[in-house]
Amino acid sequence: MKKILISAGEASGDFYGAKLALEILRQKKKNITIIGFGGPKMIGAGIDVKLNPVEHAAIGFWEVIKDIFTHIGLYLKAVDILKEEKPDVLIVIDSPAFHMPLIKQAKKIGVKKVIYYSTPQVWVWKPQRINELKKYTDLCVVVLPFEEKLLKDAGINARYFGHPMAPYLTPAKPSAGEKIVGIFPGSRVNEIKSFTEDILKACALVKLSLKNVKFVLFKADTIKDELISPYLEKYQGLKIKVAQGADLKMKSSLSAAIAKSGTVTLELAIMGIPMAIVYRVSGLSYLMMKNIIKLKYVGLPNILLDKPAVKEFLQHDFKPDKVGHEITAILKDKKYSAGIIRDLDKLRGRRADASKVVVNIAHEIIREASL
Repeated sequence: MKKILISAGEASGDFYGAKLALEILRQKKKNITIIGFGGPKMIGAGIDVKLNPVEHAAIGFWEVIKDIFTHIGLYLKAVDILKEEKPDVLIVIDSPAFHMPLIKQAKKIGVKKVIYYSTPQVWVWKPQRINELKKYTDLCVVVLPFEEKLLKDAGINARYFGHPMAPYLTPAKPSAGEKIVGIFPGSRVNEIKSFTEDILKACALVKLSLKNVKFVLFKADTIKDELISPYLEKYQGLKIKVAQGADLKMKSSLSAAIAKSGTVTLELAIMGIPMAIVYRVSGLSYLMMKNIIKLKYVGLPNILLDKPAVKEFLQHDFKPDKVGHEITAILKDKKYSAGIIRDLDKLRGRRADASKVVVNIAHEIIREASL
């Protein structure tokens, strides 16, 4: 019996881990057992989850430092479980702060194959991680097309099959008479606390200009209702509906979105939904990132298109009036929103065969690990 341990450190990884596990089991059918570090999606997929780092996910130097002992404790528990379970294959998904040290320990412990699914964005910062990936991984599955060549040129066994959400995304079909704005404040507690108030202020300004607009807040499984409730109560005049983060049917009805920079922006872009991308970290984290990151854009749609297809409101530019003005323009000016959608359509055209993305990833993992 072969044993695989799948590790996810945040909500998107939890989703990918669940889908991947189901496909691996479907293809192999027997002689494999899967355990994991993850959250509710992986548990729902029937994975024996030994540890849940997803509920403690944070981003930003200072944001992590504030809860450092929790993160150290999670890591030490993960290493102990690795030693005890002795998996044949370790598959880690994104979350480099948690997983880069873990893959080093895995090799020391004697894990036969280490696979990194959705690798760290070494082209953004910490380029030395390329050397670490080369030393400690047997296969890297990347989710952005240009990453495959970047890693292969460094001597890393890297494969690109398309974005893992691609099989589930179809073009949005908003109602002609009803404008619905999606709110995506993030999947981490510190993001909810940092972003939600200003996003809802922006929505209130949109409501002043457009009476027929509605709002839907997409809540990640990692976020508890009691964290969101005070904001909904404070802005009850907006009559905000709450939907699950994975509710694709509701997403397909959106005319526009306000989204925290991250994976969700690429998902919305593939669906052709115009958006405002927002992001903010602590002053200390921003200073550190500013000195390291050398990018024209932060949002994944803009990075892939190499142009400001959708507007980004970062740090001091993340202000309710600016965000509200952008969303109002998208909803009122058909020519303006159509131009954004045309740019986003180019991303949809670049996808790999959407129906086979996860299937191919699972097949490659089975082949590489000789399961």
